[in-house]
Amino acid sequence: MTIIEEIHVEETERWNTLVHLFPDYEVFYLNEYARAFMQEDTKNGEPVLLYYENGEDRALNVVFKRDISKEEKLAGNIGPNQYFDLISPYGYGGFWGNVKEYAALNQAYEAYCISQGYVCEFVRFTLFGDYREHYSGEVTTRTHNVVRTLKMPLEELWMDVKQKVRKNVKRAKKNGLKLVMENTGTHLNEFLDIYYSTMERSGAEGEFYFSKQFFETLNQMEGNFMYFYALYEEQIVSAELVLYGARNAYSYLGGTRKEFFEVRPNDYLKFEIIKWAHEKGLRNFVLGGGYGADDGIFQYKACLAPKGIVDFYIGRKIFDQEIYDMLTNLRDREGAEKKIGYFPEYRA
Repeated sequence: MTIIEEIHVEETERWNTLVHLFPDYEVFYLNEYARAFMQEDTKNGEPVLLYYENGEDRALNVVFKRDISKEEKLAGNIGPNQYFDLISPYGYGGFWGNVKEYAALNQAYEAYCISQGYVCEFVRFTLFGDYREHYSGEVTTRTHNVVRTLKMPLEELWMDVKQKVRKNVKRAKKNGLKLVMENTGTHLNEFLDIYYSTMERSGAEGEFYFSKQFFETLNQMEGNFMYFYALYEEQIVSAELVLYGARNAYSYLGGTRKEFFEVRPNDYLKFEIIKWAHEKGLRNFVLGGGYGADDGIFQYKACLAPKGIVDFYIGRKIFDQEIYDMLTNLRDREGAEKKIGYFPEYRA
């Protein structure tokens, strides 16, 4: 019997129990991760965990359910709780699990979405699952991610980064940098100070200025996060939050005080994280991409894994074309300028 079960965000224990049923689970599927975004901005929508079971096939998907009536560009045109769309949380998503019959999964999921009034979805595909290869919607890639494989001896890892990284790590150690790790949030205020100043310096969009509460919620993911700090003369000069699941660690958010660039804390901290993840027996350390397509930040990350450049894929699927077109026409009647290529078009 084919089942798609919805688990809601307030069902924390049930949600996380299902995630941990999968021995290779990813951190982005945990309840606290999704809840942090819901608390940060109601526009993100309501997080829902979808559990699929069909014979021996089992899979999970985390989505944000967004009431389309709350879209400002459609304000007053449609009633509440009538039409919804779905989007993966920031990071990576899509169905994750043990599936042999993807055709059955796709059929069940589409029927389920139509029955629930879901008009369309936008997916940020995980880098490691095979769901993308069987996705029944449109799949595209425009950017890359950097993945540092950890499946080699540490000595080989050291030689597998670019020479300038090794040079900077040696210089940092000569400068007396020290490492501090903690998973309690003890230095959260210092982390935020560095993080916000880095965001301001790089001209990041407002949506990346996450609140203190956001991090406090992430810090409830016991056994799935670690803060790393580089100390210079007993002062924290660089910081990074790493999230990790059963097999993969992710460089999530962080920054460096610009006045300490010369002591080389960035490469030092990154390689210390690589060593930690390797020791922990994790398989990959995902450094992510840049703010734009293969920009300077991306090029810096690529120095840590020159052979680890992978495509990052997104997916788009319309479940109800008639309603999608109706909403797009309503949006067009408003006459405001639209972002070309934005999906869904009625939110452009």
